[in-house]
Amino acid sequence: ASEQVVSYAAYTFIACLQAGYAAWLCKAFAPYAVASGIGEIKVILSGFVMKRFLGGWTLLIKCLGLVLAVGSGLSIGKEGPFIHVCCCVANVVSRFFNKYATNEARKREL
Repeated sequence: ASEQVVSYAAYTFIACLQAGYAAWLCKAFAPYAVASGIGEIKVILSGFVMKRFLGGWTLLIKCLGLVLAVGSGLSIGKEGPFIHVCCCVANVVSRFFNKYATNEARKREL
């Protein structure tokens, strides 16, 4: 019985450590990576420009945070984070093509 208590305590400690590290990463490096992102994506699609919301740094921290959050056992949605990650990928990739890099309206089409 004492092995089970130690195992449970270790699991709980590691899960809290992972969740805390994910929260710290988002707070310290990419505050836009915190929420699901669906509301902000709707705002961007309507024409409002949000600097750094779809950047590479946000993409990196969002992916790391999602891995840590899922690994810690937190319940996260599937659609919201996936939509935000896909829009970040599209924005980062669009920088490599001049047709999209210089035109915000074209970038919103992605």
